[in-house]
Amino acid sequence: MKLIARQKIWLSVVVLANLLLWIIPSNVVEQIARDHQTMLGRYSRTHFYWIVGVGIISVVSFYIDWSTGATYKKRWFQVIATLLFLVPTLAVVDLLLRRPETEHYVHESIAYHRPANGVFHETFVDKPKAFRTYPGCPQGYGTVACELHTDAHGYRNQSNLSSYDIVAIGDSFTEGSSVSDEHPWPRRLAGLRHVSVYNAGMSGYDPLHYLEALRDLGLSLHPKTVICMIYEGNDFRSAKTDAKRLKPSVSKRFKDYMKQSPILSSLDELLVSTFAPIGADAPIADTDAINWMPLSVPQGSNAKRYAFAPKQVRDLIESQDAFSHDKHWLNPRSQIAEMNKLCKGAGIQFVLVFAPTKAHVTLPLVADRVSGKQLRGFLALHYKKKLPDPATFKKTLFENIDARERVIDKWCRRKGIPFLSLTGTLRDAVRSATQVYYTYDQHWTPPGHEVVARAIDEFLNSSQPPVETR
Repeated sequence: MKLIARQKIWLSVVVLANLLLWIIPSNVVEQIARDHQTMLGRYSRTHFYWIVGVGIISVVSFYIDWSTGATYKKRWFQVIATLLFLVPTLAVVDLLLRRPETEHYVHESIAYHRPANGVFHETFVDKPKAFRTYPGCPQGYGTVACELHTDAHGYRNQSNLSSYDIVAIGDSFTEGSSVSDEHPWPRRLAGLRHVSVYNAGMSGYDPLHYLEALRDLGLSLHPKTVICMIYEGNDFRSAKTDAKRLKPSVSKRFKDYMKQSPILSSLDELLVSTFAPIGADAPIADTDAINWMPLSVPQGSNAKRYAFAPKQVRDLIESQDAFSHDKHWLNPRSQIAEMNKLCKGAGIQFVLVFAPTKAHVTLPLVADRVSGKQLRGFLALHYKKKLPDPATFKKTLFENIDARERVIDKWCRRKGIPFLSLTGTLRDAVRSATQVYYTYDQHWTPPGHEVVARAIDEFLNSSQPPVETR
């Protein structure tokens, strides 16, 4: 068939678009640093799905465009009719396949929780999620068989008392991610102090949820002490972010709905399991930004390994002055202040505990082994804003690395809130070859929870309630 000018132009555009998608690779080093899947050894998952999607659309467009006259109209009708039948059919099938699963959360209020009186099992293996990862990828912590029981309220407890001596509020670091029931620090703290401790931690919580969990449940348990643990990695959010989560837009709700699609999830799993292993062991060009990861601390045969994402470095370069005026601190600060007010009104001691990121704890221990160029290059994989020269960047990073906890400590002293930072304790444990974080996961290992429980126990034994000042 002889092509007319319009068909030639369209053919050229489609072929060029497909070629560019195949020819231009993704930043493989960035995918490795962020533990994201790399498809065919050279494309990010999003990039690869664009290749697949554009390829399918191209085939359909060729089917339509390589015709003329009545055949051209007939093919347009066939494609539209197929879509009108296929899209609603898939939507109905997807809806029918969506059934409540035991691991889903119950969203009865802002402070969501797990299904009540449930038992959950998981075998956690400390290894990268992505097939393509660090060259010579060292072994992680190992395998942990996890069992999680929930109480009548949907939190991780195996007792149902009417009151508790201590209520612990926090996110997955408090609930205990990828550890079994006997490991989370609230459980270990109860054993150390011989008191009752209620674990009101929940994966995905942040200060917005902590406050609501305290109102919904914590105060009704009549504790003598409430311990709120804030995680440096994702607990600092602006009021605007909270407002969007409380009242998500239509587009956000649609995106969330599609993320939970069983059809799309199954298709994604199929494509990843098929194409991600291909090229996973291919040579990696320009690994300067990641060839120092995972960190080995301490040096020698007793070294433990620690890997983290570039985002954790980004969060450590902000100065004390900048953070003290940052909207991402001012909002949770007001929520923490409200928790303290509620506790004070009920005659309860409120304690704030700071959980640092893995990068915050480990980087100072390898400062003499990692260059400014490596640190800067690692962050540049994720952070697109202009960064200072390597020497200045390294100096600034280590000057500001404890800035956040210093600001929080100072504020807590003014408010009369007992404050404990776990940074020093965890750093000492890492230095002494105790693996407190998993290698490829951001959370604490069972020994890490033990270290944290002992630190909190000692703090509660020694601390005197500070006096609020203005």
